[in-house]
Amino acid sequence: MPISITTLLRAALNSQSCLLCYQHSQDLLCPWCQSDLKLFNLQACAYNLLLWPKIRQGLGAAKYQRLLACGEYQWPLDTLIRSLKFSRKPRNARALADIFYDHVLTQYSPWPEAIIPVPLSSSRYRTRHYNQAMEIAKRLNQRSGLPLAEVCKRSKDTQPQTELSGAQRRRNLKQAFTLTGKLEVRRVAVVDDIITTGTTINSLCDTLLQHYPDLEIEVWTIAISPLHQ
Repeated sequence: MPISITTLLRAALNSQSCLLCYQHSQDLLCPWCQSDLKLFNLQACAYNLLLWPKIRQGLGAAKYQRLLACGEYQWPLDTLIRSLKFSRKPRNARALADIFYDHVLTQYSPWPEAIIPVPLSSSRYRTRHYNQAMEIAKRLNQRSGLPLAEVCKRSKDTQPQTELSGAQRRRNLKQAFTLTGKLEVRRVAVVDDIITTGTTINSLCDTLLQHYPDLEIEVWTIAISPLHQ
């Protein structure tokens, strides 16, 4: 019996390709690209990458108590993150959040009480039309059920961090965030796509701790820059 046009259209609509290699795939990442993932052994550091000297030495004085990440900023995480941020591919956020949830949160407990995505500046939001940290956080909210706490905003447009040295990054982000809402929890996870020097995260933590000095903060990020070697 000939296949109807309706059946062909339904099959086409239901099919998808791998976000990286574009082969047909049941999932957002095909099995071959998934096998390329080089993920951290978080059990070895008691689910806190701040205990790993290789990583801690590049972050300076962290204003948070725990750091969790999937892996270093290298293939294929780097390609997924770059495309998410600079090529308007928001579906990548779903894939990245799923990697984080499956690799980290299925084995880690207890979870914090709320998720705070790192706010994006208004100028970059106008360019990208979304905040990549928020897109990742939304998917983590769907998978985990943890509430999103949108309690901060960027109070000034800052120069892109990739163009600056460590000292310049700290000056650039001084008082960059403002508290806009109330927190009624004692422990939160701050979510971002990548950590390089930790300056952005520390600046946001400073703002939170100014208002809630007893707040416990952990950081969830997809990747950590390979500068920490």
